[in-house]
Amino acid sequence: MMMPYLAQHLGGTLGLAGWASGLIMGMRVFSQQGLFLLGGTLGDRIGYRPAIVWGCLIRSLGFALLGWADQLPLLLLAAFLTGFAGALFTPCAQAYLAAECRDGKQRQQAFALHNLASEAGMLLGPLVGMLLTSLDYAVTGVVSGGVFLLLTWLQWRLLSPQQLRHELAQQALARPAPAAASVSAQWRSIVHNRPFLRFSLCASAYSLLFHQLYLAVPAFIHSQQHATGLLGSVFTVTALIGVTLQLPATQLVQRRLGVARAMGLGLGLMGCSYLAIPCLAAWPVLATLLLACCLSLGSILCYPLFSAHLPHYAAPGQLGSYYGFYASLGGVVALLGNVLIGNLLGAAGSTPPVIIWYVLAASGVVAGWQLYRQLMRAAAHPDGGEVKPAPAPAQRTGGCRGRVGRGGVSVKAVLRMPDEK
Repeated sequence: MMMPYLAQHLGGTLGLAGWASGLIMGMRVFSQQGLFLLGGTLGDRIGYRPAIVWGCLIRSLGFALLGWADQLPLLLLAAFLTGFAGALFTPCAQAYLAAECRDGKQRQQAFALHNLASEAGMLLGPLVGMLLTSLDYAVTGVVSGGVFLLLTWLQWRLLSPQQLRHELAQQALARPAPAAASVSAQWRSIVHNRPFLRFSLCASAYSLLFHQLYLAVPAFIHSQQHATGLLGSVFTVTALIGVTLQLPATQLVQRRLGVARAMGLGLGLMGCSYLAIPCLAAWPVLATLLLACCLSLGSILCYPLFSAHLPHYAAPGQLGSYYGFYASLGGVVALLGNVLIGNLLGAAGSTPPVIIWYVLAASGVVAGWQLYRQLMRAAAHPDGGEVKPAPAPAQRTGGCRGRVGRGGVSVKAVLRMPDEK
């Protein structure tokens, strides 16, 4: 509700200089992307449920302050709080779901529901934010803070309590709890996990491709004088596809495609979606909408699978740290990609060079192919370096606690989870 209109509020309503607006928005991005690993590690040590609850509470305070503040120091503090809150609850929410769902297919369904809820929020949030911001941005801040305050209460009341620090993680992996390691030793073990690094690097192509909806695609739309309506249509199309087709896509993966093929196909389709612009240059509106459709279809195929598959590489009791590192690496790749592509875009209003679309397409295809090969090799050689979760105990017949229906996924544990995509 707030973030799509933050730049307009800072530069327009508050009249801040461009450098000040950039500093505030940069603080928000840095405090989130740069601290995902720290947030995940905190969750490993204090428990995922407390970390999620504290993250929602901090985000509530940050949003309220962001809407109310009009001085640079307070705005920077608010930006830091909103970003750090995301760095705290995002990897911990993923780790909580992964630990809660012990069966691989159930975990895929849980993360599919998580992605569906995220897409619904991306669809409805800007619309509600537009209405509230038309009244006053402070109102938007108070309402957004109130939503996260409600989430704080819901997570505290309804998420499964963890009596031991790593209870869920240890049950999910069915291994005895290891001796507590220092943070530096824990992080060193992550960077020395080569299969995980290869997986994360390939999967981070998703961040590069997805974030071009906010950089390269708007630049192309502006160059064609279709700015307002077409850009809004792009985000609407991607959100609608995510909401309506996420669960059918997950069923297709489980019944026909399999994880390796779906990951490779999804990333490849996301990359190839950018070829619509050079191939349909004479019809820019059609090209842009086709790009949005293909990008979203590829996303719903592969994005939930990344989070569902990551526990195969995680050491016992370190799920949060692994999710945090994975998210931070995606943020770094997106940042470097945006800097490179931003330099290629040229002056505002000019048509983006065609090389951009071919580079993005190649990135998706190569990353998807490498990911497919890695997972197929791991399937052929089970002892090739992955940490394999043991099956659920025999007395537990369902994959997730608090499941809805026979063998179903815990909708309660998924749809209330906060998310940062």
